[in-house]
Amino acid sequence: MRLGLALLRRRRLVRGFRYLVVPVNYWRSLEYRLAVEESEFADGDRVLDVGSPKLLSLWLAERLGVSVVATDIEPYFTAEYELLRGARHVPPDRLRVAVEDGRRLSFDDGSFDKVYSLSVLEHIPDDGDTRCVREIARVLASGGRCVLTVPFWPVSRVDWRDPDFYWSGASVDDASGKVFFQRRYSETDLHERLIEPSGLRLAKLRFVGDRINVGGNRELCEFLSPVTGPLQPGLARLLQTRPAMDWRTLRKPLCALIVLDKP
Repeated sequence: MRLGLALLRRRRLVRGFRYLVVPVNYWRSLEYRLAVEESEFADGDRVLDVGSPKLLSLWLAERLGVSVVATDIEPYFTAEYELLRGARHVPPDRLRVAVEDGRRLSFDDGSFDKVYSLSVLEHIPDDGDTRCVREIARVLASGGRCVLTVPFWPVSRVDWRDPDFYWSGASVDDASGKVFFQRRYSETDLHERLIEPSGLRLAKLRFVGDRINVGGNRELCEFLSPVTGPLQPGLARLLQTRPAMDWRTLRKPLCALIVLDKP
């Protein structure tokens, strides 16, 4: 919310009000906590964010003494986060923003001690998610750790939608004009598309869901009005499950957490 005020002072009204109304939304609050808990960041770590929401990168650079490169396939975020980095007095060597395609990262082998990618891989069409985890493994240093979150569903599922999202130009469309939006991974998908192709050692696979099953394909967060924005981190703690080893024990599993280590 302080970042929202900083943006308003600099006349970035739309983004500023957005941060004030929804500072950290329902699912992001969980993903941020999991990334911090599981990555085991240490002072001086070289960290790569592959396409995740950028708020966590700024927080890590400011609070934990790590050096973060925050990336995305589109440049929508670069000017805003350069502005916020200055507003929070984070040195340039602690946070760098860059436009990168996760399927073809420009970094040298073994460049990073930690890599995380939150709710990103599912949006890469065709075999791009598999190519991306291979690239992550390549740029991860020996002894490093990678933390991923992706949507989970008991069976494989692919969602297509109108091209109304910012990376739609980097996706693929079908004959009807719909654009590939995301896949929801089954447990088999997680192993075959992400874990095994990475060549990394699986340290942890956990599943998270809603405590309340609203039925069908809809999720509880879809019923949360924007006015609940400031309350959503608290609602997430109340309404989401803790990570479970077996998704079958959850009433409605919706998210998979994957932690991979490089020997």
